[in-house]
Amino acid sequence: MRWLFAGFCFLLSAALQAEAPDDFAFALTLEPAGPEALLRVDLPPAVFEGVVRPDLGDLRVFNAAGEVVPHAWLPQPKAGSEPLPPVRLPFFPLRGDPTAGVDGVQVRIERVGGRAVVTMKGNEAPAAHATLLGYLIDASGFDHSWRALLFELPPTSDDVVTRIRVEASDDLRQWTTLVSEAPVLRLTTGGQRLELRRVEFPPRRARYWRLTWPNAPALDLVGLASEPGAAVVEAPRQWKRVTGNALPDQPGQYEFDLGGQFPVDRLRLLLPHPNTVASVELLSRARDRDPWLRRSLNVVYRFSGAGQEVVSPDLQIAASSERYWLLRVDRRGGGLGGGAPELEAGWLTQGLVFAARGLAPFQLAYGSRSARPAAYPITTLLPGHHVEGDDRAGLTGPLSIGRASAGTERTLAGARATREAIDWQRWALWASLLAGVALLGGMAWRLSRQLAPPSDGGKGG
Repeated sequence: MRWLFAGFCFLLSAALQAEAPDDFAFALTLEPAGPEALLRVDLPPAVFEGVVRPDLGDLRVFNAAGEVVPHAWLPQPKAGSEPLPPVRLPFFPLRGDPTAGVDGVQVRIERVGGRAVVTMKGNEAPAAHATLLGYLIDASGFDHSWRALLFELPPTSDDVVTRIRVEASDDLRQWTTLVSEAPVLRLTTGGQRLELRRVEFPPRRARYWRLTWPNAPALDLVGLASEPGAAVVEAPRQWKRVTGNALPDQPGQYEFDLGGQFPVDRLRLLLPHPNTVASVELLSRARDRDPWLRRSLNVVYRFSGAGQEVVSPDLQIAASSERYWLLRVDRRGGGLGGGAPELEAGWLTQGLVFAARGLAPFQLAYGSRSARPAAYPITTLLPGHHVEGDDRAGLTGPLSIGRASAGTERTLAGARATREAIDWQRWALWASLLAGVALLGGMAWRLSRQLAPPSDGGKGG
């Protein structure tokens, strides 16, 4: 039975042997930018074109000696916000009879030669008796939502105490109150100054704003600025563009091959001709023999005129690593015309952190049918670090993380590593099972021979 035991040991050692770079199809050289112990690299598109597993489990980092070094995936970045600087806005005093109030002043704004011309009428009071009732702010030239007003007071005003009402409107007729009694003050005493010149309110987009002070002292202004709401900053994405192939005998249908397993969550359809609008359906599948699954139903367009072009926005979809996409165009509107559309697929940049153990250069190897996921949780690889709870999903901790740059792709084992490999572990288990059965059968046979009664065929009667 020695040969069975030796064969089992050989199969088991083949199944458990350490991974080497030549077990993978492709590799990228990683060059550290500094001496940090932890290095980060953002995966280029070539990685998604070469991996076998959509979860990137067939990816390893090796040092110059061919040893695997630990790696972990960085948290996916999220959309954030970025504050915008205050914007000075034109404002106009509203004067009239205090008994009629500011609602008795009819206002009209016209734009002449790029300038705003304000016309006020109704309930006019003699100039000697005209009272400052409020201010009208013109924000019609800006496409922002606003979250606060900043007041500039005359430098000689040392004692200002009042309360402000802030209202918003788009037509100068219907007004919505955002803040009813916001304090504004400037107090000076003993060479010290206390100021409160900022009024905050829920972000709101409106063309016109009105300031009044019912039953409070008037506010004398020499300048005014408004704070825009924070601008949304999209998380960084990578994009790949492919041209559609028209399917024969199926008008209005185009197939796209992304050439890899990209974790796509944004799509852009680039139409071949301007002034085109169409209802479209997008479908996808992982393999070319799988059934198509609907992913999106939208209206896409591309209009050109007066030196400008307006196109349909990006299509947001649930993240998918499927390679093949199909566009079906509703033919009732004439389709897309001649030519083929293009598809741009976008995905969030995926960052990887690895321990710079051993000598450089390091290499990022990927593409193996037999490899299994080996990444650490990010908090295990980076002791003392934690994921921030802000919109950017960053990392904080005691160690700095350096950068590594990825070089050009080179072939290692190539297609051999991506083919279905022999499952040595399964065959080793089967071999051990069969060997055990054979061993037990042999032992049973020998035992039955030993326990058999002796033959009496040689004795006489």
